[in-house]
Amino acid sequence: MFLLLLVPALVYICYVDIITCHYELTNVAYSKPVTLSSLFDNDSRYIGSKVVNGLFSDLIATTAERSPWLRIDLGARFEINEIEVFARTDCCVNQLHDVDFKVGGSIHHMHRCGHYTGPTTAKGQRIAVFCPRNTIGRYVQIQITKGPSNYLTPAEVLVWGVKVN
Repeated sequence: MFLLLLVPALVYICYVDIITCHYELTNVAYSKPVTLSSLFDNDSRYIGSKVVNGLFSDLIATTAERSPWLRIDLGARFEINEIEVFARTDCCVNQLHDVDFKVGGSIHHMHRCGHYTGPTTAKGQRIAVFCPRNTIGRYVQIQITKGPSNYLTPAEVLVWGVKVN
């Protein structure tokens, strides 16, 4: 037996026998505020907002540093299903490696959702991390965890989820 619930912008299909629901995911990171651990050459061409603007030809860039990161403030609590990161499309594709994907309710309490060892090997390569069920948070952080000095230079980040109460 199926139960169809219509809620604005979401469609829930519930299997009544086992009480599970499937819902439509959206990119909850689009146009949200982004903080970077540093900014390459203090150059506004590489500011954080470019990683969530929907343009895969843009990119952000940190300075070369130990454990560079970017953090997206989703503005509310979301159940996160998947995080996608796309490598830059111009050069330097091997810069995405040893990446931790974290989700948390505050910037001080983040839990690892997944890890990508890498490195990426193709321009525009997609990295997809599926978070464990019931991964809920307001903040998403992506951080290179190994190496003495790295640049973090993704072209785009997509965070697929649904808002929770």
